Amino acid sequence: MSEDYRFHLDRAHEFYDEGNYEAARAAAQYALESDPPADISEAQTLIALALRKLEYNDKAFKMLSEIVVKTPNPDACAEYALMSAERGICDEVCRENAEMAIEQSPDNASAYVALFWYHQSHENYVEALRHLKRGMHRGAEFSAHRAFELVRSWCQDACNREDPASALEISGEIADYFNNLDFSVLHARIAEIANEPRIAVQYYKKALGWLRPGPMRTDILEAIARLAI
Repeated sequence: MSEDYRFHLDRAHEFYDEGNYEAARAAAQYALESDPPADISEAQTLIALALRKLEYNDKAFKMLSEIVVKTPNPDACAEYALMSAERGICDEVCRENAEMAIEQSPDNASAYVALFWYHQSHENYVEALRHLKRGMHRGAEFSAHRAFELVRSWCQDACNREDPASALEISGEIADYFNNLDFSVLHARIAEIANEPRIAVQYYKKALGWLRPGPMRTDILEAIARLAI
């Protein structure tokens, strides 16, 4: 490996960490043109990641697909798995790449989010949420609103199947992680349907901390009174 290659690649990493993705892409390209080693997957992966940030998603996906076949590394495998899952390709190749990334780099957030999408596509919702929490704990961005809409839909489906116990398990897995009004009320209401009054009262009381006087607060107070009887 030449000194020029390492210099440009180190600069590319610095630019990427600073959020200057065009400069990162250019520096990684300079590295590839500076007497590179036999394994150039690190520079190629950085270019692909920068292209993804710059929203050249098709180019990034194509590059990553070639890297994971020829010279896989944790970052390439994780991002390829995530991009596959986001495109609805939640197959065994997606899962294997995500798990390979985690095995080699346990703090790779993208790999956990990829497994979230993989498991939710197979209706393993509790396992999916466990992976989402692991990914977010490691820095992955995922809005509480988006998570709530997904969880509410899954819980509604379970209740429609007359399986409130499964719905309660799903909402219980994530309610405390986001710790907001929506999740607290959802978990409380499902607990009430599942005939778990103690849990329902606990989360209704928690919800009161976010509510000012008004119709919703009144409804929750009435539910607490009803369940406490």
